[in-house]
Amino acid sequence: MNKFINEVFSKLADKKILVNFTVELIFFILKLVFCIFIYYVAIKVLKKLTPLFNIKKKDDLVVDKSLKSFIKSILNVGVHAFLITICLLIMGVKESSLLAFFGTLGIGVGLALKDNLSNFAGGIIILLFKTYKVGDEVNISDEMGYIDDIDIFSTTIKTHNNDLVMIPNGMIISNKVINYTKTPIRRLKFIIGIAYDADIDVARKALEDLLRENPLVLKEPAVYSHVDSYGDSSINIALKGWTSNENYWTVYKETMNGIKKALDNVNVEIPFPQMDISIKNPKMDINLNKD
Repeated sequence: MNKFINEVFSKLADKKILVNFTVELIFFILKLVFCIFIYYVAIKVLKKLTPLFNIKKKDDLVVDKSLKSFIKSILNVGVHAFLITICLLIMGVKESSLLAFFGTLGIGVGLALKDNLSNFAGGIIILLFKTYKVGDEVNISDEMGYIDDIDIFSTTIKTHNNDLVMIPNGMIISNKVINYTKTPIRRLKFIIGIAYDADIDVARKALEDLLRENPLVLKEPAVYSHVDSYGDSSINIALKGWTSNENYWTVYKETMNGIKKALDNVNVEIPFPQMDISIKNPKMDINLNKD
């Protein structure tokens, strides 16, 4: 045992070994500093290039806002992966070892993130087929609002309550998507219940006049109404008209605020749910006034 320890100390005391160790350490530190420098400069350059996507002049390169956010996400991931690979090669890791490592890592990550890969593919499909873009008003998975951002794996919707809802891209391409911004005009539809003893024609005229008199409602297609259904307590009238996309919610709120007043002006009642009870057994003595 003593012989072994003495041999170890003699090797450590060898000047050549110490010189070689010192040289290797210096080279390692220089490589590490160089890698950190390359990484820092590359990230700074990437941040400088990012504002190029904000060019708005007609004669310059114009990149769609939704495409811009998607490309930024891919660049962030891709550049970091590329820089890490370069740094590992500079540090002396062999190419064969690196390829084997990334191959194994790719299989493991692919199995663990198979759902995210479908979300990534969904993001590409959304951009290629232009299902929607940033700023569009949509209804996705019963979430209604405006597209705020399109990322690699998800789409963010800002609802009318100002909530931010993130929906995976894979779920979006396999579900129904309603894009209200795709068409320049949009139909308004209101269902109004009136009492059974009310005059249907009078009620329809009052409702149509209310919508027709709004300057934001289009003349063509014309405003019209019809009986939609006969409910338990009311006759339900459907009132329909058309307006531009940007004026939809303004017209909707103004009309909702004016419906009751318009019907009151022509003495048409909006009923509340009620039920008539008929007693067919005359032998039953029921005192309805009894407490």
